[in-house]
Amino acid sequence: MSVWEKLTSLPREVVMGLVIIAMLIPALSPLGLPLMTGQMSQDWYDTIEALPEGSVILFDIGYGSGGYPSLGPGTIAAFHQIFENDLKLVIMATALEGTLMYPLVMAAVQPESNYGAVYGEDYVFIGYIAGTQTAMAGVLGDLHELVTNDYQGNPISGMPLMDNVGGADDFAIVAYVTTSGDVAEGWVYQAYSQYNRDVLGGTLSMMTTSIKPYYDSGQLLGIMDGVKGAADLEFLTGHPGDAIVSSDILTFTQTLVLIFIAVGNISWFMQKQEGSG
Repeated sequence: MSVWEKLTSLPREVVMGLVIIAMLIPALSPLGLPLMTGQMSQDWYDTIEALPEGSVILFDIGYGSGGYPSLGPGTIAAFHQIFENDLKLVIMATALEGTLMYPLVMAAVQPESNYGAVYGEDYVFIGYIAGTQTAMAGVLGDLHELVTNDYQGNPISGMPLMDNVGGADDFAIVAYVTTSGDVAEGWVYQAYSQYNRDVLGGTLSMMTTSIKPYYDSGQLLGIMDGVKGAADLEFLTGHPGDAIVSSDILTFTQTLVLIFIAVGNISWFMQKQEGSG
């Protein structure tokens, strides 16, 4: 048996074993491989970078535990950028489990120790608000009429940040990250169409095709496209995390698969040449 025949006769167990090893290497020791960032992610990043210091962002955590592996890393990267630029955050949740995702995100960002941020002055979490577009309309229309306490039950009246925020006109931009199509489109209808607010959107990759027309038309200034978008933001902000690890695994394993395909084709061609000779 020639070397080319041996290459095309590798046992499936060997091939799968090599793929598993290729997955484990970047998982155990992230490589930080270079990324070609997508334009939608770049636009998200550039939009936040362009905001004047002190601008207030309304940010919706619209996902639960099922969406966290894909969207949590991107939210963390986005928060790092926001706090680094001395911007303010009013955080809400249109997903019931968003209240459980919030502490996970903040534990990773650690705004107090990393950026000297002060709760009530630099950021506030007003918790879950039911009703999807009804909730959006209420927050953008008259926030203090809809919400009187933050998620911990503290009155928002008297908080320095909230005393200066009453509705849509006080938000420089609205950003959301969600697994819900109703939420993804709802913010465009309510924030952009009703109040002419700039909007940034983040969704699972399988939802991107349905919301990209809003980006193409300028109603969304940027999109965080699932894990790829999260990895882009981690790379752009200089805060590598779980999304870049996932990207490393994908890049490493796909490269190995491409090598297998190339070797298989070369082996087949060489065997054909030997047979014809």
